Amino acid sequence: MLLRRRSDSSRSRARATHDQAGLRFDVAVDRRTVVVQMVLAVGAGECVAIVGPSGAGKSTVLAAIAGLVPLRSGSVWLDGRFLSSSDRPAVPLRERRVGLLTQRAGLFPHLDGASNIGYGLPGGAAHARVGELAQALGLEDVLGARPARMSAGQRQRVGLARVLAADPRVVLLDEPFSALDPELRRKTGAWVSGEVRRRQVPCLLVTHDLAEAQRVASRVAVLEGGACLQVAEPEVVAREPATQAVARLVGYDAFVGVELVRPLLSASGAIAPGATTVGVRGDLVSLAPENVSVGRGSQTSPGVELVGRLRSMVASGAAVEASVVLDDGSEVPVRLAPGQSLPRIGAEVRLHVHNPACFDASGRLVQGAGGKPSAAAPALGRAPVPHGATAG
Repeated sequence: MLLRRRSDSSRSRARATHDQAGLRFDVAVDRRTVVVQMVLAVGAGECVAIVGPSGAGKSTVLAAIAGLVPLRSGSVWLDGRFLSSSDRPAVPLRERRVGLLTQRAGLFPHLDGASNIGYGLPGGAAHARVGELAQALGLEDVLGARPARMSAGQRQRVGLARVLAADPRVVLLDEPFSALDPELRRKTGAWVSGEVRRRQVPCLLVTHDLAEAQRVASRVAVLEGGACLQVAEPEVVAREPATQAVARLVGYDAFVGVELVRPLLSASGAIAPGATTVGVRGDLVSLAPENVSVGRGSQTSPGVELVGRLRSMVASGAAVEASVVLDDGSEVPVRLAPGQSLPRIGAEVRLHVHNPACFDASGRLVQGAGGKPSAAAPALGRAPVPHGATAG
């Protein structure tokens, strides 16, 4: 293979892309039977969440940035400074100023909470930063306790405090709130998001929880099978998943084939008559009004009607969580509002899917859930199965 030397202008352009505050990486890493590949730029003060199923390669990406695993190809840059690549010596770990919190927290078992937080600081546990972080994270009661005497959530927060105490230039967090109760999880996530902005450092957060990503991060990167499928704002990923694979990962419960008999016009374009696949998510579904006839279209809001049978109902606070099974075997969750009349188990019911995400035969998005079909030309559809769908 012939390798040509880059011109001075090419090298200058390459340097310019890295001479900026924040984290920039383009990496490929061997992980068991797959190669994890990801390209991303995270600005100073920005938090990006990496979501995906177990084994997708999320933790591998963090390890590659921290310098714990070798790169198959690519490079990592922080604030315009080279950290590592596949073809030149990497910056030693102790010089990177990378703050990494793994799922195990990695506390020293023979040190108390204060000494773990202050490890590496001048004065150790006596450093003023230890008390400040302990107060911010509600850890005053465990400063004198060793990890064995702490709860899992306390150990996670001590580990988080130790990472931030070292004043890192980039923060890498692997499921940092998984052991916390919901309320503490929300508060801690909000605090971390604020700290990242205040310190003006880039942050990567690994999580399985899209709602958590929406609270903490400004963007979400969806990873599956070692490949990055989509990077966008959390609301965009939830409303406009790039593919059915992304949609499954961010909470879509079912995908139903329908046949459009009119064009479906929306802000994101028009879907021509013919077969399409509708993505169904529980928060987009409600019981259709009883006076709406299947095949006639709905006058309530743009969307698609599905017909199935009620399988189960479970009380959830003041509301009721129901499950409806379609003839193709898809199971659709429905949240029934308080005071709404409840059908009997086994009864045939019609569901209205409001502004659904639609996908083509290859699984690519053709209309997001935020699309607004034109009121002058509502789309009508008929499913290829007896208890299927119409769109209106």
